Amino acid sequence: MLHARRWCLPPLLLLGWALAIGLGGATDVCSALDLPPLRSDRSPLFSADVAISLDGEGHPALVVSISVPHSELQWVRRPGGYGAGVEFTVVFQPRRGRMYGDVWARRMLVSSFRATNSPSTMVSGRRSFAVPPGRYQVRVEVSDLNAEQGSSASQSLEVPDYSRVPVGFADLELGVVDSLAGFRAVPTRRFGLDVARLAARVALFDRRPGAWPRTYPFHYRILDESGDEVVTGDQVVTLGHSAEPVLVRPGGNSLFLGTYTLEVALVEGRSRWRVDRSFEVEESGPPRGREFERMLEPLSYVAEPGEIEHLRSLPPEEQTQGWDEFWRRRDPTPETARNEAQLEFFRRVRYAEQHFQGFGPGWRSDMGRIYIKFGPPDQIENRPPTSQSPQLELWYYNQPYRRFAFADREGFGRYVLISPAIE
Repeated sequence: MLHARRWCLPPLLLLGWALAIGLGGATDVCSALDLPPLRSDRSPLFSADVAISLDGEGHPALVVSISVPHSELQWVRRPGGYGAGVEFTVVFQPRRGRMYGDVWARRMLVSSFRATNSPSTMVSGRRSFAVPPGRYQVRVEVSDLNAEQGSSASQSLEVPDYSRVPVGFADLELGVVDSLAGFRAVPTRRFGLDVARLAARVALFDRRPGAWPRTYPFHYRILDESGDEVVTGDQVVTLGHSAEPVLVRPGGNSLFLGTYTLEVALVEGRSRWRVDRSFEVEESGPPRGREFERMLEPLSYVAEPGEIEHLRSLPPEEQTQGWDEFWRRRDPTPETARNEAQLEFFRRVRYAEQHFQGFGPGWRSDMGRIYIKFGPPDQIENRPPTSQSPQLELWYYNQPYRRFAFADREGFGRYVLISPAIE
């Protein structure tokens, strides 16, 4: 059940995207300032993504998509199941003048208690706000109506002036498509196996005179963290009017864990209009090719030496099967489609890569190795440097008891293991 009330205060919002330059005779480019999604830092945890959309005349609007996991909400027993309620608030504050905003609520009823604990099932909200160009501060608030508590996140943004641009589009709204080609936004910009259905929604405007329908050639590519091209393709679309939504569907079957950038370009002759958007892959299928070889090293932290030797000896055509068989033996819930042990391994590798420093990938550091093998410590103790010793960080595990001491001997955050308790 949806309840909404809309209110208007002073001009609007923000969102930083840069350099809107129209398609002319030369090679013109529009490249977005790829801001990260908004994320709250306390319960209820949520993610929100803000993207610029344009109407048929090129007037900007800000599209805000919000998602809250079911597991972040308090559910109360109701007739027919369990109920929860969420209130969303979006406010756009300019430097001066009136604000725009919206407040709306959603109430949900699920039939089983299991559905209330799902971290992957989301309560979603989405609103669009027509805004003039300018700088803004956007604030998103989410309130759990049963728990009577809320959280918020904010971000500074800029809406460019597209008034002199004859044809183009502003932002990529990332999400996934279903079997009926329906689009679902993913505000977290974090994907798992659904990255195979990755899509970007854009609203292309064209204020040039002439008859409709019109045909537009798009070129897309996905770049990895090193800037290497891993997916590329072309898509031609025919539109019946300006600002008609376009779904660019690059897919991502070959993407493994990591951070990527989707780049979409509208190319006409020597001119192009290009926008990009970053996203993460946090869960994937079996690694292939060079990723398979690369993942054998962190896998060796949790596998037996003989298992790694067997996997290393497999020919390329048998590597996927070998990887699946390795994790099938460790699946705590073989009756379900998800292998929680493999997902936790991927999560730990990704966390280590992002949070620990070493001479190479974070998972290759001493902290990364211990984290992947034992998971997050139950307690962390930091000891400042003294004249006798460097900065220390101690990790404690309770069941069974383990203690690991790491030292930052160089002062650059590259901690090395100095007290290797029994591993």
